[in-house]
Amino acid sequence: MVPLTPAVCGRLRSWSGAIASPELSRAFTGVHHIILAEGGVALSTLYSRLRDQFHEARADLFVRLLRPHRGQRLLDLGGGDGSLAERIVDRVELDVTVADVAETLVSAKRRGFNVKEVEAGEPLPFANGAFDIVLCNSVLEHATSWHGSSVGGGWSVRASVAQSAFAAEIRRVAHSYFVQTPHADFPIDAHLWLPFTNWVPRAALVPLVSLTDKWWIKKCGVADWKLLRRRSLQALFPEGSVYVERLMGLPKSLVVYRQLHAPGYG
Repeated sequence: MVPLTPAVCGRLRSWSGAIASPELSRAFTGVHHIILAEGGVALSTLYSRLRDQFHEARADLFVRLLRPHRGQRLLDLGGGDGSLAERIVDRVELDVTVADVAETLVSAKRRGFNVKEVEAGEPLPFANGAFDIVLCNSVLEHATSWHGSSVGGGWSVRASVAQSAFAAEIRRVAHSYFVQTPHADFPIDAHLWLPFTNWVPRAALVPLVSLTDKWWIKKCGVADWKLLRRRSLQALFPEGSVYVERLMGLPKSLVVYRQLHAPGYG
């Protein structure tokens, strides 16, 4: 395997520019459209089915680990259309508020949930203890920028500081939480739908995403994610317990959770 040295990363950036050139773009257009038309439909269908299965299992896990009670206030932070919260409400009736950026909230409102627009990288617009439980599903890894932060260092350092601030906000607005994030050691990248790219250094990941956005089925736009392992997640939520979701024996996701009446409550 070729080591991803700075020289190799630089070459990858050069290839990114070359492949994106007008001449080669025209040459690849026909094949590219076939891949998108045939493979894109198949992969998207498979992903949707797997996502539904994972969310059903995750809703069961939420109820089993947190043991919520009817009428409790749930903040679905970054919940998008509220589909996971809806699965949870099918199991136990909760007072749900979905908080996300504006364009994702229309579907959540149609589901009958309260909605609240929030700004990425900003403190949450809720009082301390405003909710009983925070649900945060596949969001923490993207919380890699925090407005007003003046910390120095590289991107990874700044991203870690932002994730710490985001975790502190979750712990501020509710005592209980269920925070899920993809595991850094799972061999399939949920963001790119490619094998082993979870382990690509950021210097190579950024130009890689520019390639996949142009030529691959899965579009990301910005490589804004920083994946976590068990120890780093536990450090963000020191009073929580960590559960590992597995697929075929491999660690697929991490969940850090705290029950409403866990030791130290009140």
